[in-house]
Amino acid sequence: MKIIPGKIQSLPILSMEGREVELGTEENHISLFKGERPSDAQVGDPIEVFVYFNEDRQLEATRKLPEIELGGVGSFRVKNTGDFGAFIDIGTRRDILLPVREQKTPVEEGRMILITLQCDMENRRLFASTRLTQFFKNNLYDYQRGQEVDMIIADRLEMGYRVIINGKHIGALFRQELMRNVHEGEKVKGYIRKIEGKEITVSMQKEGEELIQDAVDRLLEFLKHHNGYIRLTDDSDPEEIKLRLRMSKKTFKKAVGQLYKDRRVTLTKFGLKLILTEEEKNPPTPAPIRRKKPSADE
Repeated sequence: MKIIPGKIQSLPILSMEGREVELGTEENHISLFKGERPSDAQVGDPIEVFVYFNEDRQLEATRKLPEIELGGVGSFRVKNTGDFGAFIDIGTRRDILLPVREQKTPVEEGRMILITLQCDMENRRLFASTRLTQFFKNNLYDYQRGQEVDMIIADRLEMGYRVIINGKHIGALFRQELMRNVHEGEKVKGYIRKIEGKEITVSMQKEGEELIQDAVDRLLEFLKHHNGYIRLTDDSDPEEIKLRLRMSKKTFKKAVGQLYKDRRVTLTKFGLKLILTEEEKNPPTPAPIRRKKPSADE
């Protein structure tokens, strides 16, 4: 059984004597932090723990699970700073050191920052870093254009943002592909737009027919929840369209064209008006609730 520092793992209880609890196997085991002995567990039962290096640089386990694991990325608050670096509270027993050399730019106490959790096996410690690009390389990936991915917004670029894709790779999200304002550390859905060698660009919106259908559905949903009207036209400001509907002006115009062709909207001087279907005009009356008659014994 391999015990990996920085990981949340399910380890079997090897022995319990007093407050001492050992996890793992005879060949490879670690201690559970004192005071965290499970009250109802037996030897052999697996328990979920986080493995870390304690003050003596020995591996130890805790049942207090963090919000990030080894190799992961997350946004956390700087607890305090000092000559050696800053300490980050990731939600487990020990704060994680963000060494000065691992800071892309100096961090400030109390600020939220985006970090990756890494392990220094030589010095036997976990550490944080804001230098994301040195840990996330686009060496091995299998993405297809249009594929949906999970993204974490990283640092700002001149043309948009750098993002972490599926927690493994680095990508670029250009400003024109943003459908709303985002902030560092935010988790968003995205779509692979282009792949050139090790360069991956992504978007916050779908493309092609799937994009238009998604925009049609979104526009219809908006109209239904806003009294069948929206004050937007082909001449509206692109940023206003993006803010209200989370789609580009080009996509908005195509969605409107499709809805007009399908006779679902009429175009007014200042906006769009929904045309209700017969079913929407006369929704079915819900069946009355039949109450059970009490029996003679009730």
